[in-house]
Amino acid sequence: MAEAGQAASGAERVPGAVSRSLLLVVALGVFLAQLDGTVISVALPALAKAFHTPNLSNVQPVITAYLVTSVALLPVLGKLADRYGRKRLFLAGFSLFAAASLLASFSTSLGMLIALRIVQAAGGALLSGTSLAIVAAASGSRRGESLGRLSVVYALSGLLGPPVGGGLIQTFGWQSVFWLNVPLGIIGIAAGARLLPPDHPGAGVSGRIDAGGAALFAVATALVAAGASAARTGALTVGAVMVAWPLLVVLGLLLYLLLLAWDGGAAGRGIDPLLDVSLLRTPAYGLGLLLAFISNGVTIALFVLVPFWLTKGWGVGAAAQGLIFLPVALGLGGLAPFAGKRSDTIGARLLTTAGMLTGAIGALLLVWQATDLIWPVTFLAMLLVGASSGLFAAPNTSAVLAAAPEGESAVASGMLSAARTLGVIVGVSAAGSAFDTLRAAGSANSAARVLFLIAAMLYALNALLCWTVRPATRPATATGAAGPAMPGGPRRARPIRRSR
Repeated sequence: MAEAGQAASGAERVPGAVSRSLLLVVALGVFLAQLDGTVISVALPALAKAFHTPNLSNVQPVITAYLVTSVALLPVLGKLADRYGRKRLFLAGFSLFAAASLLASFSTSLGMLIALRIVQAAGGALLSGTSLAIVAAASGSRRGESLGRLSVVYALSGLLGPPVGGGLIQTFGWQSVFWLNVPLGIIGIAAGARLLPPDHPGAGVSGRIDAGGAALFAVATALVAAGASAARTGALTVGAVMVAWPLLVVLGLLLYLLLLAWDGGAAGRGIDPLLDVSLLRTPAYGLGLLLAFISNGVTIALFVLVPFWLTKGWGVGAAAQGLIFLPVALGLGGLAPFAGKRSDTIGARLLTTAGMLTGAIGALLLVWQATDLIWPVTFLAMLLVGASSGLFAAPNTSAVLAAAPEGESAVASGMLSAARTLGVIVGVSAAGSAFDTLRAAGSANSAARVLFLIAAMLYALNALLCWTVRPATRPATATGAAGPAMPGGPRRARPIRRSR
């Protein structure tokens, strides 16, 4: 409790490890938000039957609506959290998530369920978009160590989604995946109100909220995410209208360009911009977001490809496929806390580079598909892929948050979570579409071999980019203070003039 109460104020933060109780509260919020992105995937057949639709593609929006809404709202809600209080919005996320989950369990139509999934996603975005900032602010000089522990929760919640959902649905029906969130949400609200440090919102923040920039970002991200999700089917169907997925992606990218121009002149209009355009040019921040996008995209693509390859190329059953994710959990869970702690002393550069090179080695092992060694090679490869994420995630997170102004850590947290989620959406869609296309022209093994090689190349490219990123000097806060973004967090503050 003493540690939890040592909240950061203005440009100063109290160094020290984040309390275990505070970390557990934040981890619970992260777990619920991430779990519900994947837990519903195994419920699609049950939902199709319950709502009398013969085609699984008709219930697919139950998943995509959640993911698209999350990624579109994350930075926007992070901006609101920086202004109005991270604790306040984190607790609001628990409340909204639990209420939407309860109502979703009573859905009488597919449209009602999809609408409530959108509301649920907004609650999840509040939880994800503020969690990193809360932990980073409370951790002080041991930011990486705490984020390393939290990154294990991020990863394992996604891996646990399908088995947890499958067990609940088989025993209690599809409604049970939503019932689970209600008592956990109530626990999170009660514990968070007691254990989270008090808010000091909006210190030195001036100007009107950038509503136009927020709307542009949300629409642009929704278009890109929806286009990526629809890539496998070729088009997105909205009622009786079919829109080709490339058009959605291009429109989204054009809106991103418009957003950069809009926010570039926001300060001159007396508006507090959603994005600090100058900050995006800082490698530790702007390039850090790109690194997270690529890493998550390639890793999730392998998680999609390996089961497909084992089924189509080797005839492996579903039960045996589940075993291949055990070494992923071992590699990630074993190295994430270590990497986070080490990043506090040596920085992110060496650890993130090593993580991406480890992933490249794992992907290259998958290219070597020898019949007699299929299981040992696959297990070792997946262990390395898990270790790759363990070495990369927490140091990358710590570096991105360290590069952001103190008063904008929640929006930086939201941007990072959005980059990760968008990477997942693109990775899943690209892996499935590419595998189907290449398998139609050859065998499943040859298709997988090509894609595993591409994954190794992308990991290697990301390793090269990681090596180019140097620690950034922390930009000025809203109060005008700044300090060097050392691996363990800012040291002594020094005043500088902030430019936009």
